[in-house]
Amino acid sequence: MRVLFVSPVVPWPPESGGRMRTYNLLKALSGRAEIHLRAVLEPGQEDRALDPLRACCASAMGFERSRPSTLERWKRARIERWFHSPTLQAKLVDDLAHGHFDLVHLDELLLVRTLPDAPNVPVIVHHHKLDTVLHELLPARAPLAKQFDVWKLHRLEAESARRFRHHVVCSLDDARILGERHPELVLGAVESGFDPEYFAPSVPPPPRSANRLLFVGSMNYTPNVDAVLQFVDNALPGIVRERPDVVLDVVGAEPPREVLALESPHVHVEGLVADVRPYLERAAALVIPLRIGGGTRLKLVEAVAMNCPVISTSIGAQGLAFRDDEHVVLAADGANFTRATLALLADPARAAERAARARKLALATYPWSRLAERLLECWRRAAEPARRTGTRG
Repeated sequence: MRVLFVSPVVPWPPESGGRMRTYNLLKALSGRAEIHLRAVLEPGQEDRALDPLRACCASAMGFERSRPSTLERWKRARIERWFHSPTLQAKLVDDLAHGHFDLVHLDELLLVRTLPDAPNVPVIVHHHKLDTVLHELLPARAPLAKQFDVWKLHRLEAESARRFRHHVVCSLDDARILGERHPELVLGAVESGFDPEYFAPSVPPPPRSANRLLFVGSMNYTPNVDAVLQFVDNALPGIVRERPDVVLDVVGAEPPREVLALESPHVHVEGLVADVRPYLERAAALVIPLRIGGGTRLKLVEAVAMNCPVISTSIGAQGLAFRDDEHVVLAADGANFTRATLALLADPARAAERAARARKLALATYPWSRLAERLLECWRRAAEPARRTGTRG
């Protein structure tokens, strides 16, 4: 199968959830499909940024962003405008005219308008999360501007449903929401996963710190910043009262000033680390106090793969098969999260048993190779009608 894979970012280095997901799916699919990557470059980024991806892609090209016209700025949501690239659009027109592709994979909703009106080749829209849901929940300094932006995202989602029948989401929850809005869609769910060779516990495992908590997530992502701030304000003080030696390690790229300001004897802001595995092996638990989100939780899967106990809100574990008290501990934020964390820290043996069950489930369900096969099946399903009829539509 010859696939034109369009991404709003260069999925390398895999330092954020979206880049990790895209890179690992590309890597796992490299021997099963001929993939031609077209990606939007970051400001100042050069085409050589795609060099690490050329090993798993038949071709890989990057395209610069540019400021859209005044009319386009009014028509398009902010997140869509940010990835505006006329040179990418022109290349896609040429690719579709001469590339003989079996399928186009759009790796975000915001790319829908990069394709010509009638691409004459099957298209799949991949939602890393439902942008409409996420942006409705994000805090805003200007509520009316946010409301207008969300309205534009809903229009974009409706346009994508009208133009393209096949969509892939990251969880059954997202599939339910999108399917209720657009019943005509053919939906596939492909969760986020992990590399079982990389995320494998040390033998013998190092001892876990009895009083070390861990948060992992990109700090340039508003839901992660909100989660850390709320945890430190509402949950951590009660934990510290009972366990004065507790320290929360915050690991993730680009911590903003409000996160850096949390640094204290009980909060250590580590920032980006080269290898998160030692942190996952040292921590008594990974905390996921997310209040805003969508899709699936890649960091949770990686944590349980390392036998790390997990305490999460239900949103933080959304879209995954892990069950409360059997595999992870689920708690609401604030006081409930405090009590759940203290209970877990007080019984490390039970926490270890729970983590072992979670790792077993992860190994059976979430290796990238398994998930890539499911995405490939979605590609085949989308391409099959065109193959049967001998058309490209």
